[in-house]
Amino acid sequence: MLVDSDRLFCAALGALLSTTSFKISAEYTSLADATVAVRQGSHPDLILLNLQSGNADEMALLKQLRASTTVSRIVVLASELTSQIMSGALQAGADGCLNKTMSCEALQRSLHLVMLGEAVFPRSIADLLISSGIEETAPTHSATLPSLGNELSKREIEILRCLLGGQSNKAIARNLNITESTVKMHFKNVMRKIRAQNRTQAAVWAIQHGISPRLTA
Repeated sequence: MLVDSDRLFCAALGALLSTTSFKISAEYTSLADATVAVRQGSHPDLILLNLQSGNADEMALLKQLRASTTVSRIVVLASELTSQIMSGALQAGADGCLNKTMSCEALQRSLHLVMLGEAVFPRSIADLLISSGIEETAPTHSATLPSLGNELSKREIEILRCLLGGQSNKAIARNLNITESTVKMHFKNVMRKIRAQNRTQAAVWAIQHGISPRLTA
């Protein structure tokens, strides 16, 4: 499903995807119309949608769309990936956030990764979210979770710091000198404690609680 008011862009993207394994089954000019269609039974494998500004109204509609389907993967396309759009997409539960100006090859690779269950966001998203959001939320740097009554271990906090740094499980294992299976175990424990459903939700939680990224040298 493609959601964009720019009909020329929709036509161009449709032509591009017609040569791949992706096929556009439906097009809508607004998030509201797309959400209605989903609630009426349309559940495409993938929903590509354009965000204009990332304002509160758009984010509310995106959250409604996300809540209406647990089957579809959702990827945000934007002409400019501002921190507001990226943070909003993360918090609304999008599976990816891509720039409309990216190459055709990069777009196809990114969409395939999303369909394999990966979250695809720009590597700079952690820094952008931290610079634009942490000061506003007045976070605590404590590892305690007062709302849940749980506590993260030092190792679990390090795992979240690596996640914010854009590191893969393999890179985290190498940097912390542990095995990938141990990394996965820690992630599972972290997700349970903070009640996150995926890595992007865990990243948002970490940012909101003042955890800083661990960047590779």
